[in-house]
Amino acid sequence: MERKLRLNTGLILFAYAACHFLGHATGIFGVAAMDSIGRDILLAPWRTPPGRGVLLASVLIHAGLGLYAVFRRRHLRIPAAEAWQLALGLAIPLLLAPHIVNVRVGAMAFGLDDSYRTTLGRFWIVAGSLAQHFALLGLVWAHGCIGLGFWLRRYDWSRRHRDLLLAGAVALPLLAALGVVNAGWDAATSASVQAAAQAASPSIAEAQNTLADWARGLQIFYVGLLGLVVVGWLVRGGVRRGAAAVRVTYPNGRIVVAPRGFSVLETSRWARIAHASSCGGRGRCSTCRVRIVAGAKHLPEVSAAERETLERIKAPPHVRLACQLRPTADIEIAPLVPVAALPGAGHAGDESREMLVTAMFVDLRDSTRFAAGRLPFDALYIVERYVQLVTAAIEAHGGAVTGVAGDGVMSLFGARSEPLSGARGALRAIGSVWDAIDALSLEFAGELDRPIAFGVGLDVSLAAVRSLDILGRPSLQFLGDAGNVASRLEAATKTYKCTCVISESVFRVAEAAIPDALTREELTLRGLEDRVIPVRLAFNRGEVDFGELAAPKEDAAL
Repeated sequence: MERKLRLNTGLILFAYAACHFLGHATGIFGVAAMDSIGRDILLAPWRTPPGRGVLLASVLIHAGLGLYAVFRRRHLRIPAAEAWQLALGLAIPLLLAPHIVNVRVGAMAFGLDDSYRTTLGRFWIVAGSLAQHFALLGLVWAHGCIGLGFWLRRYDWSRRHRDLLLAGAVALPLLAALGVVNAGWDAATSASVQAAAQAASPSIAEAQNTLADWARGLQIFYVGLLGLVVVGWLVRGGVRRGAAAVRVTYPNGRIVVAPRGFSVLETSRWARIAHASSCGGRGRCSTCRVRIVAGAKHLPEVSAAERETLERIKAPPHVRLACQLRPTADIEIAPLVPVAALPGAGHAGDESREMLVTAMFVDLRDSTRFAAGRLPFDALYIVERYVQLVTAAIEAHGGAVTGVAGDGVMSLFGARSEPLSGARGALRAIGSVWDAIDALSLEFAGELDRPIAFGVGLDVSLAAVRSLDILGRPSLQFLGDAGNVASRLEAATKTYKCTCVISESVFRVAEAAIPDALTREELTLRGLEDRVIPVRLAFNRGEVDFGELAAPKEDAAL
């Protein structure tokens, strides 16, 4: 309930801020445009009684949940993004209180003019008001974007359009600032006349003085409330430290003794043990999940928020979310999404990234026949040449080989780029791999009774990607369904007697047209909840130009 309230009220406030910023941006065309478009159209729904009620309720609930989140924290060893979001959220009410009181309360209680022309004119005259307004804009937008970023990480489309979203997040406040400055010059020309009229009106001057007192009182109240929360947090922490502790055992044998009430994720961060958490410990993702090795029978019941996420990923028994699990007795855990600690980090790092990637699995056909009638080293040399050529073809298109088992080569695309480029690179790599193996067949034509046959499986899926240092050499690894499905698709090439089986999802992510020459089938993958995957089959090298295949839809030959 708390998580949904925080998310929904945050989205409402972000929507209001976006409307406000768009209204400010219309000031590029002058202060009259701000009033006619920004105030009377974009902000019109928020100026109705229902809109004001929803907005006020959202402000109070979101701010209250923010203070409660501070009180509930066991320690402040948190990632930088979470720390910035927390700090910005606590600072916003101090700057927001005068703005709300002077503009909205002033219009409702004293009938003061809240048009953009009057408001901007006041900002332009009063020393520091404009700078304070810009600071408020920056704080609100940064806080909202960080929170929105945590929420959107779980959606594939946000990753595909990451650059577009980032451009919008940067452009909107800049346009709003330009609109305020441009319209401010218009408003300033008549501001001195308005100021003189207001100074001559005792009722307006008295109203403004009253509003200023109310704004200061609201700020003092908030600071006092924040102080009480901090004091309560310190007292609560002291009580927790004096209470019975809980021992959490990690896979490397390290034991952390933490105060009772800490979540497993908080315990990891408190002990500076790296622990993945893409959503910042809000229970929205599953990257912090752990397997309970020992002590499961003493754990508290699964909360509704945790159960929702665990059911979404169909987690097996004894798997819990580290951010939601607060053990009351000793337990032993094993994190399921590995992450390496950042060198020199002051807190647990998060090198694992949850991202949309394309997996390719290449395997030789009848590789055992290479050994027939040959010395072992001769057969091994052919396989080594195959691995070398396939690896070169994969890396030439931005892929990374993540594993070689015998004559099977698993590779990953999109780990160092956006999903679209990764999917396109994988499609292009098929052609290069095909050419490389054809060249290998020519190279050993005198030793082989027939050309080398192979199979390729290609799939795209969400995966946790991490970089490891193995024996002094960097290695890219990933966990997720993409690799498993890609190997299953490669195995299906034997059933269909084709060379490539490509999931249609790869074409969607690559935004590539699917040539009619590729045969369509629906493949059922046993053991993966009997998933039915639409695929495309490629039989002959000349069926399609894989370089053209990976071109955008509008450029591809249909």
